[in-house]
Amino acid sequence: MIKKFFLQINLIMIIVIVLSSCSSHSNNPGTKEIQNTELVVNNENVSDCETVEETEFYKITYSNSMYYYYIFDDSYNTVKSDGPLSRKPHIQIINNHLIRFTSQAGTGIGTQWGFYYDIKKDVFSRAFNSIYDQTDEKVAYRNSNKIIIRDIFDKTNYYQEISSFKKPLANTVDPITNAKFSKDGKNIVITYFAGSDYEEITEIFDI
Repeated sequence: MIKKFFLQINLIMIIVIVLSSCSSHSNNPGTKEIQNTELVVNNENVSDCETVEETEFYKITYSNSMYYYYIFDDSYNTVKSDGPLSRKPHIQIINNHLIRFTSQAGTGIGTQWGFYYDIKKDVFSRAFNSIYDQTDEKVAYRNSNKIIIRDIFDKTNYYQEISSFKKPLANTVDPITNAKFSKDGKNIVITYFAGSDYEEITEIFDI
């Protein structure tokens, strides 16, 4: 009985140490304390973690040479978490209500994928590959040698494909180098390499 009692005490002490080492409280006065941050990701206990990036809506930690991330709603509850990841994910807050998550497996935009989370509406988008840019409502990404422009969360609201250019695309893995929405969101500017001499061309398309 005494042995069992001391085993229980030791177990409690271990749990306290783990919780302390991976505390969700930030010492940064510019962020609010985040509640209900999970310490278990994919059934793994994440101990001895270091917070490498944190805001009131997301957190990235580093443990045992791997990265973990947590996304929070406007009540600071964890709505999504994942890891371990071998590379640090990139998370941005767009216009105070949209979280953009991207992760890259290698070099070039063709190895990138990501998703969005609308904090106000509490809804996630599907995953997209090769994301170039976004507005409040639309995302621009590449599918083969086409640029797809669609509503982030529901393509029935808006969907457009751009696959015809002034000159043939260069025969390379990533001929389209950039696609960026105009400030008013009415146009998209696409830059690409064309022909065998890899001429760089920029075109503006109406949306």
